[in-house]
Amino acid sequence: MEHMLNEEDLYVTLSDLFAASNIDYENIASVARQFPIKYVESVLFNYIAPICHYNVITSYCMAFDSTSIINAVNNIKKNENRFINRIKIRILAVYFKFKFKDEWQKLKSLL
Repeated sequence: MEHMLNEEDLYVTLSDLFAASNIDYENIASVARQFPIKYVESVLFNYIAPICHYNVITSYCMAFDSTSIINAVNNIKKNENRFINRIKIRILAVYFKFKFKDEWQKLKSLL
């Protein structure tokens, strides 16, 4: 039986862009291809980058715990209904699109 991808698979896979080890763009793209590119971009910059960007700065870990990623994304989603949180998410997304534009372009070229 074939594994059906869901949003949580996308969250965990996109977090690999922020792992301290070499980035496997082809593996990330193989999961991201299952979703619309605009959706992948939105998830990456609105949810995953705010959670994982610190790893790029500190080289803290080799990979992220999938349960922690999923819980953090769900927490952001739960709180984004508040006006001030939506504004924060949008401002951070603009910043992360600039900061990680090279990584996004590499991934996007494989989608």
